[in-house]
Amino acid sequence: MQVFSERTDKPHAYLFGEYTNPLGFDPIELALSEDGQVWQSIFDNPNLSNTYLIDFDWLPPVIADTYRTAGTRDGQQLANSRLDQRDIVLKFIAYCHGDADEKLTFQSLSNFLIRRHNYWVAFDNGGGRMYHVREKTITAEYYSDKMMMITVTLNNFTGVAQSIMPSTNINEMPNIGLGLSTDTVNYVFSTAEFDVNNIGELPVDPLVQGDYLDITLTGIGSPTIANTTTGDAITCTKPLTTGDTFKLIGVNPQINGQAAGINTDNGIIRLASGNNHFKITGCQDLNCAVSFYFKYLN
Repeated sequence: MQVFSERTDKPHAYLFGEYTNPLGFDPIELALSEDGQVWQSIFDNPNLSNTYLIDFDWLPPVIADTYRTAGTRDGQQLANSRLDQRDIVLKFIAYCHGDADEKLTFQSLSNFLIRRHNYWVAFDNGGGRMYHVREKTITAEYYSDKMMMITVTLNNFTGVAQSIMPSTNINEMPNIGLGLSTDTVNYVFSTAEFDVNNIGELPVDPLVQGDYLDITLTGIGSPTIANTTTGDAITCTKPLTTGDTFKLIGVNPQINGQAAGINTDNGIIRLASGNNHFKITGCQDLNCAVSFYFKYLN
């Protein structure tokens, strides 16, 4: 999957001998995607060739607590706690030819960032993470008829970040900042017991949070997949034969691409943050892949 531009002449701070390069800084590359798979880079937008992202920042995690009272008991009790939405603030600088060019540039950036649907944003210095957002505000500050600063506020309504790549494809792009160990991390297994390392800062919970978790199993028998770390398990009561594939996509089981809830015990699988020990019983000649996105507070 290609996230950022493949250009070999990306905008950059001028080097020795680059007398026609006006930039005194390295701009940040911003990429957008509506599905997390097909990406558009700002560097590939010809209408924004004079507009550069110089900084982005986000508010720290926002904790939203709900309290309840208990009769005449003093104070309140914490009923539940969750991560709330927060803002991501982008700052652009644009070099223009005049007032009309400034208006066109502002319009082009608005068209690039304002979408009917939610979308993902990623930054080339953002540590391999992406944020689910909606555009909130966009304002311009004019310093002359040839330069302006544009401030864009995006609403990260999920309140968290996640890895651009799922676990099974994590080595397809640089992932500095994700928390990967220097040891090889594997998410495809052919043994009955294995460890799944959730390097994210948050658990993966398909039931409550709707997180993406795709467990794909091939083998012979009636498998029980258990995460002994969380105590979760699911059993496929229909025997699998050679060529059959059992999948648990979120909380929805499938056999050979067909819904198979009636052929399971309606179990679920979640991942704790850190190491998760899996054990598969009732199945031979197995191969299992565990695909999910790592979640982060920032």
